[in-house]
Amino acid sequence: MIKSVAAALPTYVMSCFRLPKTITSKLTSAVAKFWWSSNSDSRGMHWMAWNKLCNSKSEGGLGFRNVDDFNSALLAKQLWRLITVPDSLFAKVFKGRYFRKSNPLDNIKSYSPSYGWRSICSARSLVNKGLIKRVGSGASISVWEDPWIPAQFPRPARSNGSIIDPSLKVNNLVDTRTNFWKMDLLNELFIPEDVSLICALHLGAPTKEDTLGWHFTKSGKYSVKSGYHTARLENQENNLSFIGPQINLLKAHTWKVHCPPKLRHFLWQMLAGCVPVTENLRKRGINCDIGCARCGAEVETINHTIFECHPARQIWALSQIPTVPGTFPSASIYANLDHLFWRISSEFDSTSYPWIIWYIWKARNEKLFDNVDKDPREVLCLAEKEAQSWQTAQVELHAENLGSLVQDTRPRVRDISQDTSYSGHRCFIDGSWKESDKFSGTGWVCTSVNGEAPTMGAANLRRSLSPLHTEVEALLWAMKCMIGADNQDVAFFTDCSDLVKMVSSPTEWPAFSAYLEELQSDKEEFTNFSLSLISRSANVKADKLARNVRTEPHHITYVNNIPQEWLF
Repeated sequence: MIKSVAAALPTYVMSCFRLPKTITSKLTSAVAKFWWSSNSDSRGMHWMAWNKLCNSKSEGGLGFRNVDDFNSALLAKQLWRLITVPDSLFAKVFKGRYFRKSNPLDNIKSYSPSYGWRSICSARSLVNKGLIKRVGSGASISVWEDPWIPAQFPRPARSNGSIIDPSLKVNNLVDTRTNFWKMDLLNELFIPEDVSLICALHLGAPTKEDTLGWHFTKSGKYSVKSGYHTARLENQENNLSFIGPQINLLKAHTWKVHCPPKLRHFLWQMLAGCVPVTENLRKRGINCDIGCARCGAEVETINHTIFECHPARQIWALSQIPTVPGTFPSASIYANLDHLFWRISSEFDSTSYPWIIWYIWKARNEKLFDNVDKDPREVLCLAEKEAQSWQTAQVELHAENLGSLVQDTRPRVRDISQDTSYSGHRCFIDGSWKESDKFSGTGWVCTSVNGEAPTMGAANLRRSLSPLHTEVEALLWAMKCMIGADNQDVAFFTDCSDLVKMVSSPTEWPAFSAYLEELQSDKEEFTNFSLSLISRSANVKADKLARNVRTEPHHITYVNNIPQEWLF
């Protein structure tokens, strides 16, 4: 309700104007009250700061939308349109009024600016955070001032301490004869980290224009989603939390536990300290006895209630989950849940622990509010019965949906074993990329309908920027090999869906424009060209070639002389 309705209501207004802090504060307060309160007459007890709840689930929060950051992301979309679509009426009107002889990103004061323009300008810092200059010819990109290095955040190059020429342009780093980087000059000027990143950049034609792109999407086009995550990342850097990464890892895993959403949320509450045990209530100013109502312990903590209280220990001892003295249950809520998440041997049935935890909590509440003591065997029986019922229902639901899922995916993923429509060659391609390796790997296997022996190739290239870049390079190299072999009727197959989307809609992927221009030029050499998506299981041969060649210590290329141990 909060994510789909409450946070979406002001979207149109926020895409045009910067909401004042007083309004965003009231919106946040209203949503927080709805989340924490059980009725409309009370504001409820706010167990955690709302800004922490707005962190993504992978970072320990609940993924609620921060109004200010979302407002910035929406306004950044408008600013991005001014930059990337200068011929639109929207851009022409604002350019004539506010930046006739400058750039919308330039911090130039305007005479009597409208609130709409001031709102758009407030998103400059966010856009600058993810703006990157894509190298075409490199003639307009300053090496030391413009953000062209694709690091975590785009930035200018960093000097290794040598003398800096402030007027140096990126095209001065390119050898015009080979259209490749001048390695001696790179090693002389830049730190090793930057040399590696620069070498991973694919150079297009020398006449290609330099362009602006968005760093935080694969396609290079700005999206509100990526802008919002960038704004959140910036705020988290400014407000470092005391919660360590290990605890956030535990919180993130709760959403992957195979159980109902209610139980996942309770597991998250335990790790976040949001369970109303008496110790937490006393900290919140509630005057209550902090002792345990079931066993009389001096302090009732979350860990004590679920794991250390005498009735809880009995339940865990009776369950199929083995107890280990000194390890489980222990005095740490984090250690106990870590044990349940990852440390239980596969020979034991450990799938019922979310229900056991939930029914221990329910038994505690029945004792506290109704003075009912439940037998540990009864509590365990209820938990295991409920777990079994839910798991059985999931199996039945999966069986019902399986047919429709297969039906939906079949048109997109080709079953080539049943397809006889190809009259020429079939070329299976794949790329292999690992951040820690020196090279990327590319491989292809080509078969013919005439029954000729298959041909194949494998090559390692300097490591590219991402796995998707490697997939594109694998396709380009395979195309050049097919052209060299005079195979003009070729159907290419890949297990990378993004690559298929890119080739079918090249204008939607400006980050790969240099690759796509080269690909378009090579396509003209084929009488028939197609690229289709297949499953990974249908592409194991090309995958094996790419993986093996990636781990080679030196640059090497194989065409039809593949090492015997790599063959299938």
